[in-house]
Amino acid sequence: MHRAVSLLLIFCVCATRAFAPTAPTSAALARAPSRVASTRAVASPRARRTALAADPSFLTALGTDADVATLFNVVTFVPQPLWILMILSAAGVQPTKPLANAIMRPWGPVVAFSLCHVAIVIISATQPSGVAPIAEFNQVFDPTGFPFTTAPQAAMQSMMQYVNFVSEEWPHVLIWDLFVGRWIWLDGEKRGVFTPHSVLLTNLIGPPGLMLHFATCLLTGKGLPPTEDEAAA
Repeated sequence: MHRAVSLLLIFCVCATRAFAPTAPTSAALARAPSRVASTRAVASPRARRTALAADPSFLTALGTDADVATLFNVVTFVPQPLWILMILSAAGVQPTKPLANAIMRPWGPVVAFSLCHVAIVIISATQPSGVAPIAEFNQVFDPTGFPFTTAPQAAMQSMMQYVNFVSEEWPHVLIWDLFVGRWIWLDGEKRGVFTPHSVLLTNLIGPPGLMLHFATCLLTGKGLPPTEDEAAA
């Protein structure tokens, strides 16, 4: 138990560091006012080395931005054959059902892609480039003017300029979609509900696929999926 709590705390620290204010990059400095550029130009090599050494992320980086890009591609492209497998299996296409059962019934795929996401967060957290400043992230959850303000939406749009934030957010969405799509497929297999259309829509746009599954359950007389208490009764 203590070990699990310690690991959770470590992950929370890494996730928090991932949204810390970023150190200025060379490109950002190039766009800065001329006085900043001139100050950098007159700085001695020794002073620059000292400034770099003061940032602990330069000493503790785990992986690189290239590793983040690789993991991003893995989570984007590798699940697609699994979606196709579930759709074909649900449609009764042989011999996909035994293969789908062997691959998608266990937790393996969801856990594997979730670990990829954890790795993206940790690697991003330890890079000098970081991700989105915490101030901008806080603006997304600023309730001032709710529900008519457009400020949270604008803040989210602004955060998309940070490549590592995009690299975290996109797999975040894809993995949850896979989790829900797998659940829909399993519910259909268990209760005899037609699910290919719902699984496909979940892969495309997420929650509407779940709503389509619920509507299919009701229209076919199967009823909504039972809760844990109802299933145990």
